[in-house]
Amino acid sequence: MEGAYDAGPDGSRGQVGIGTLIVFIAMVLVAAIAAGVLINTAGFLQSSAEQTGQQSSDQVTNRLQVTSATGQIGTVSGEDRVGVVNISVSRAPGAGNIDLSETTIQWVDSSGSYSLVHQSQSGGVTDGTFGTTII
Repeated sequence: MEGAYDAGPDGSRGQVGIGTLIVFIAMVLVAAIAAGVLINTAGFLQSSAEQTGQQSSDQVTNRLQVTSATGQIGTVSGEDRVGVVNISVSRAPGAGNIDLSETTIQWVDSSGSYSLVHQSQSGGVTDGTFGTTII
């Protein structure tokens, strides 16, 4: 008689016990949990990579290009010094809009370096301020 429980060549019959079934279900559950963790981690890493890529792109593309710079000389304590500097800037090719009121300028000359912030900013350690005029 042939059927689902045919005897093997040596006359023994194979059956799946309840213990084997429990182990199989446990393995499937562990694999499912591991897959869920991997998918969640991959999603987190993807969003982090996108954010880092956007920040890197902004640092490279959102730049200012100095088109001209002029200075006005005045006398301070008997010495001729540059008192006011007019710098004309434009967006570099491919740059988006740049809020100059949130910009910090670092001025470097033979006597040292100075940090300048926009007149509308307050607080922080700065050496001076700068203003903007739209042309």
